[in-house]
Amino acid sequence: MIDPDIFNFLAYQKARHSEAKHETDMEKLPELLDATLVEADESRLVGTEVHVRRGLSPLARRSDIAHELTHKLAQERASADAPSYEEVIAYRHASVPNPTAHFERIIEVGQDSLLIPDTVLGDVLARYGLTAQAVWVLHQKEKVQLHEALRRVVHCNENARLGGFIAIRGVIRHAYSFRWHMPVWVGDPVPDPEDEFQGEGVSFFPVPGYPGRVIGLVVIEA
Repeated sequence: MIDPDIFNFLAYQKARHSEAKHETDMEKLPELLDATLVEADESRLVGTEVHVRRGLSPLARRSDIAHELTHKLAQERASADAPSYEEVIAYRHASVPNPTAHFERIIEVGQDSLLIPDTVLGDVLARYGLTAQAVWVLHQKEKVQLHEALRRVVHCNENARLGGFIAIRGVIRHAYSFRWHMPVWVGDPVPDPEDEFQGEGVSFFPVPGYPGRVIGLVVIEA
């Protein structure tokens, strides 16, 4: 079970996304969530304005809009005198080593949920299982960056224990884990499938069209 404050915020975000009929077109979603999309010099949230940096690639643009929209939802209040989820988490999680980075990690999980709703995730996992290939399929199907698809899968179930990485030319470039201390991390060499990573829950998937790039997923407990 994840922290109740984080759980409640993510549940609130999913409820708000449901009100918008789980729209995944990031050009349309801001208006449906009572925000205004603004072209700007940098991506950030200004009040209820989602500023998105000009010149981003389509995938990066989608990411930035989803990220800032998640910040916007974290700042919403049930009433004028009620605290926002951002305020609640800042207060109750004040003892973490880096509160800003801690909150950004929470926002990233919410961002991924806007880009890949539960229904879409469930359909892909039902067909491909909790595997590295499912990460690739989500990346292709939902037009998200590969590391976002991996992060979404790693955090797919609050009761699961998973880890995953993306490696390029033998070196891990992105790594995520949930409720498990993964023995390798960013900057480490790719683990040998015949050595450190073995078992039914381990899968590797070479990224098509990118020689030397591989996705790894480790399912400790589903």
